[in-house]
Amino acid sequence: MTSLIDLFKEALVYPTKDYKALVIFGVIFLIANLSSVLIAWNIEINGSVISLLAIVSLILYFVTEGYILSVLKETINHGDEIPALNILENFIDGLKLLVVQIVYYIIPTIIVLLVGWVSGTYSAMAEILAFIGNTISDTVDPSMAISAVPQDLWAPLFTGLAITGIVAIILYLIFGLLLEIAMCRLAKYGDIGEAINFKEVIADIQAIGIGRFIAWFIILFICALVLGFVLGIITSIPYIGVLVAFLVGAPFIALFGARALGNLYADAE
Repeated sequence: MTSLIDLFKEALVYPTKDYKALVIFGVIFLIANLSSVLIAWNIEINGSVISLLAIVSLILYFVTEGYILSVLKETINHGDEIPALNILENFIDGLKLLVVQIVYYIIPTIIVLLVGWVSGTYSAMAEILAFIGNTISDTVDPSMAISAVPQDLWAPLFTGLAITGIVAIILYLIFGLLLEIAMCRLAKYGDIGEAINFKEVIADIQAIGIGRFIAWFIILFICALVLGFVLGIITSIPYIGVLVAFLVGAPFIALFGARALGNLYADAE
């Protein structure tokens, strides 16, 4: 197998192989985030324009998500080119990815909600709200009522939140990693059923190696922090910064992440 460092080095170079494709993807990114650009430039926009931009952003969000899948597919098929943008095909693929994401995140969400119930988080919260509601009066405002809540009511809430929070972090991390491989399977086969086939997803992870997969994730996290820091510096430049960030910076990071994931998956085949 190729070393993880080499896989990431190639992924960093990948977005620069075709500047035209990078800029085209960047234009889509920029239009999708146009409202953020206008706000950063202190340009006032009315409600109807905001609504229109929100609709455009939603549509282009699915396009960009679908385009990421096409990058994954190209990489898994051992291609070196940045794929051409196909608005309709990418949009449909983006919708498919949404379905897969819902499937993978609804499971941990249900479990976390159940843990919150079993740990007594909801009942503790209800008791505190009831106490505050009974305490508030014409002479006692909400802030005073909250400060008057007895410690023995807060303790079960904090304990329940801590337990639920720990379970949530673990579950969402696990299912988030599963989703990464599910995305690869969706890109490879173009079929939602293949992406939500948990047995095959786990088999793919075993083929990659659990230790290697976790190490890949840690390196990706570190790279994302560094690239995000650089992007933050660029964004802080008045006017031109936010434009460059959406036109080049964010698309570069997206292509890099997709290529790194595709490299990992393809290298295990």
